[in-house]
Amino acid sequence: MLNINEIRIFIEVVKAGSITGASKNLFISQPAVSQHIKAIEKKLSTKLFERVNTKLYLTNDGFKIYKELETLYRIFEGTIEKISTESISANKLINIGASKTIGNYLLPSLIKSYKETESDVYFSVRIQNTSEIVEGVLKEESSIGFVEAPVYHKLLNIETMCEDELKVVCSPNSEISKRSKITIEELKVLPFISREKGSSTRKIIENVFSKCGCIPINVVATVSSNEAIKEFVASGLGISILSKFAISADEKCGRIVSKSIDGVEIKRNFFMIWKNGRTLSSLENGFREFIKSL
Repeated sequence: MLNINEIRIFIEVVKAGSITGASKNLFISQPAVSQHIKAIEKKLSTKLFERVNTKLYLTNDGFKIYKELETLYRIFEGTIEKISTESISANKLINIGASKTIGNYLLPSLIKSYKETESDVYFSVRIQNTSEIVEGVLKEESSIGFVEAPVYHKLLNIETMCEDELKVVCSPNSEISKRSKITIEELKVLPFISREKGSSTRKIIENVFSKCGCIPINVVATVSSNEAIKEFVASGLGISILSKFAISADEKCGRIVSKSIDGVEIKRNFFMIWKNGRTLSSLENGFREFIKSL
């Protein structure tokens, strides 16, 4: 029988697309992740992954098992969250829905800073896609949502959070890492790692590419995780375009290199949303004002 920790590790490997990515996200060693996957395969008497270069792909059996376990794990997480939050005073709890880039790379430091002034506040943060964030705010499951593209809905208030810039990223061992900029013509032919269809980041990139006459491009892989994309890029498989917030730590340690596009800037705003007609608590409104002030 699988334990919940094994299920969590299996799901993270699938999402990250590699042992390395899962290891980084889970803060455990790569050998430990590999051992857990081998143990799971032994318990289930089936092979879960096929390896192609550095990328792991689910087998047919692996995909069926993943769908079942992912549903089970979401139920488990929801139950644990409900139990833990029920014991917290409602006026000390802030429920938030956030997109991947904002939730993974911006909110942790912002929440840490806020808790330095409001130490007894508790945050429940759901990392979701835009449609799920909107639904959560409308159903009042989240008091504040953070999204990477403007949302227009008569029942929602929307406010600019901050500006982001998207930059080309490449391996430090690649030829273009030695250049100061990359041209649109080069973007047309270089191997490109793309975000999945429906991603707000992908939509913005496609709009810019279309205006610059840079479609089609040479897409060699489509990936649903920023962390997995960075692993692909660091391995030298291709280039990509990511938020400056998503690449900051990796660039500082030299795993990837960022480049500007000659004559082109890709910028966007991040936004906060909350339900129109729902009065935010003093704590929720204080957090909103704190975000604005930064």
